[in-house]
Formats: sequence, structure tokens, C-alpha cells
Amino acid sequence: MKSSKEKKFTENYKLFDSHPFKRSQRVSDSIRKEVASIFLFKVNDPRLKNITITNVILTDDLSNAKIFYSCLNPKDEAVAVEKALKKSKSFIRTMLGKSLNLKKLPNIDFFKDQF
Repeated sequence: MKSSKEKKFTENYKLFDSHPFKRSQRVSDSIRKEVASIFLFKVNDPRLKNITITNVILTDDLSNAKIFYSCLNPKDEAVAVEKALKKSKSFIRTMLGKSLNLKKLPNIDFFKDQF
């Protein structure tokens, strides 16, 4: 039979058992901020100027990052935006490596965010 102190301790411990601030969440948030600033200040491609980074999902081992974006361009320019993102992926990854202090940079993939 557990005492009341033990019950209270286990109840309080369950509150923090969900790990609300995992490392992958913190790193994905910093990747989102850095990629957004890269698009604003360092990318010269006019097709990528109207892109907003909405979310970044990073695996727990920090090896792969899915970057979700939305663009203000009409649908006919969406293909051109996807091509420009594919072309600038290595540049963005290089700039992330310079700004983030990680041993291994994640592989990045871009996905259009569906509303």
C-alpha cells in the first residue's frame, strides 16, 4: 500500500513524463527561424521571396527535417517555387551549418503546407 506522499509524487511525476521540450522540438524551432531568415536576407531568387516557413518536423535522432512552407504565389507558379527550392536546398543546408552549432546537420526536404 502506497503512502499519500508516494501517490502525490507519482502523480506529479506523470505531469512531466510527456517531455514537452524534447531536443528535437527545440532544434526544429531554431531551424524554422534560421530558414525563414535565410529566405528573407540571403536568397536572391525572386521565386523564393514570398515563402513563409510554417513548420519544421525533425526526427528524434536529428537526422531528417521536413520543412513545411506556404507561398503567396498563384498555383501556376507553385511548380517554379518547388524547382527553386530543390535547387537551393544545398545552399540553405550550408547556411544552416554556419548558423547552428550541431555536430551533424539534418537532411532537409521541403513540403508545401496544406491548409
